[in-house]
Amino acid sequence: MRTVLRIVDDSTAKYGFRREPATYEEAEKLTGFRLDRRVNYLILRSNKVEQIGVATVGCSGCSCDCSSCSYGYNAHEPSGCYECGYTGRRRVHFGFPPSPPARKSA
Repeated sequence: MRTVLRIVDDSTAKYGFRREPATYEEAEKLTGFRLDRRVNYLILRSNKVEQIGVATVGCSGCSCDCSSCSYGYNAHEPSGCYECGYTGRRRVHFGFPPSPPARKSA
């Protein structure tokens, strides 16, 4: 299920803020247009709304470091490390401004 989250200042939290649930209606009031219900959104402390994107990238913490490998140094995909859970891949989350819906032409 898709969600909308709000970032709230909290001095008792580990990083000084916490995430709490919000509604699409709250986010739509801030943007001024209807939001796509198939997407996750985040309401920042500055009352700006961001769409949450996710990408899968190669892990920066691991690489082929087997110098005795018959294929040569850095010749094949990494086998993984603790940082990526031994998969060689990481998921990166990022935010960007939502786009208003396209207008239908008659």
